[in-house]
Amino acid sequence: MYTRNGDFGQTFLPKINRKISKSDLIFDVLGTFDELGVSLGFLHTARLPDVRKTSQEVQKDLLNLGSLIISPEKIPGEKIKYWEGRIKELEEVIDYFGSQIDPLKNFLLVGGCRESSFSHLSRVICRRLERLVVNYVKHKKDRVFVVKYLNRLSDLLFTMARYSNKKLGFKDIIWENK
Repeated sequence: MYTRNGDFGQTFLPKINRKISKSDLIFDVLGTFDELGVSLGFLHTARLPDVRKTSQEVQKDLLNLGSLIISPEKIPGEKIKYWEGRIKELEEVIDYFGSQIDPLKNFLLVGGCRESSFSHLSRVICRRLERLVVNYVKHKKDRVFVVKYLNRLSDLLFTMARYSNKKLGFKDIIWENK
């Protein structure tokens, strides 16, 4: 499908009801939300049902957060409370995965099973998104919960990568400083 509306470097953003330059920070933010969601899609083929389920739940969250972050209205308190609750739920999932792996004492090299590698790929995209969102929300204090969510999500993805390796019989690859 094509509209030709964006052929000259501007596009219409319905949520704010105006045209914006494609070089605006919001498109870096929205594009990276999309990129993170796509990378999580690789985990839909995970051999571990809990990893599949978690990645799908997070994808739904990302679509909602992307919509919220560009909203021109102030975020209502009940929505912020909902997302604070989701952050707590992410912490519970981190604790679940983390309780089944050994404590980490060294830096790791990415590798092992594909589930682990896809989790790490998603983690680094999440960290980039977090940096973009920090810049985007610096004057929008009602959106700080998005930064918190992404911070927790990157922790979850790291833990899920290690969990996947352990459950599927792969060892973490320890980095050795020489």
